[in-house]
Amino acid sequence: MKVIIYSVPTINGLIAMKDEKDYSFISDESWDSYIQSLKKTGVFVMGRRTFEASLRTGAFPYDCLNVIMTKQKIENKWGDKVIFTDSTPKETLLMLENKGFSEVIVTGGHLSSSFMKEGLVDEIWVDLMPRVFTSGIKLFDGVYFDANLKLLEVKRFAENEVRLKYRVVR
Repeated sequence: MKVIIYSVPTINGLIAMKDEKDYSFISDESWDSYIQSLKKTGVFVMGRRTFEASLRTGAFPYDCLNVIMTKQKIENKWGDKVIFTDSTPKETLLMLENKGFSEVIVTGGHLSSSFMKEGLVDEIWVDLMPRVFTSGIKLFDGVYFDANLKLLEVKRFAENEVRLKYRVVR
């Protein structure tokens, strides 16, 4: 299964402001591209904080299978489009493979780090937003890992914005 971390950070690597409620720095162009990528892939794996932020913004559930990795018990009010799991990253990917998926998008600071630490990530896509602030959620946070990347693509897709795609070197 191809695992892609796709995120929309500031140029200093933050994916949300400190209060986790303000995502106004993400452009409409980047947001639209992100949503289209989720639809194309068909499955989106996120952590609890991303889930809660998506609820606040009204974006949840996305137009794909939404998998929320959390140890908290959360009632599923969305039916078959949503799965809550406390499984490990490897177990989650196996479950998705068994459902017929061949590609998955993962996002979230702690969650992305967990997938990276276990060596499960094939590509990292980032849409760099022309913004800097000093306190917030990091693109990668939590557990330690070290990875080398190979640049696959650089694309200017909006004024002052660039998309970078990397392959994780194994």
